[in-house]
Amino acid sequence: MKKMIKVMAAIMLVAAMVFSIASCGGVDMNKIKGDWYVSTINGKSVADFAAEAGTVEVMAQKSISITDKEVSMSAIGPDGNVATGKGEVTVRANGVEATIDGVLFGFVFHEADSTLTYSVTDGTNQYDYVLKKGTYDLAGEYAAALASGSEEAAEGGEEYSEEDYGEYAE
Repeated sequence: MKKMIKVMAAIMLVAAMVFSIASCGGVDMNKIKGDWYVSTINGKSVADFAAEAGTVEVMAQKSISITDKEVSMSAIGPDGNVATGKGEVTVRANGVEATIDGVLFGFVFHEADSTLTYSVTDGTNQYDYVLKKGTYDLAGEYAAALASGSEEAAEGGEEYSEEDYGEYAE
């Protein structure tokens, strides 16, 4: 009987330790939930990154929304419309992750500067994104870029018009 009590006490002690460790390691979702936009790509401003790629800023920008249950990521698609992919949130010790359109995105929260980061690889290049909390009106910015017709599409001062804008999106 004494042995059974000792075994039960040991099991309860181990269970208490497991639960205490699990509760300490999680990220505060209240700091992550909300809307985010891209601040930098590979250490460059989105505008500079886009110019080097021969496109305009809105084509390199993304809007990310995170809730307790879902991550949605929006960007301007090649057809000029806002395309959105969604994935179920999995909370990790340092952030969240979600699989969106078959790609696993691991968003890491950095409390010191209130940013999220993630990286993706296209097979050849790695892209490191830093996100800041806030909104970015993709559709509105895209419409404004088309309406202006005089935005620089690349560092060489190349201008674009509505009819050739689609080729920059590809």
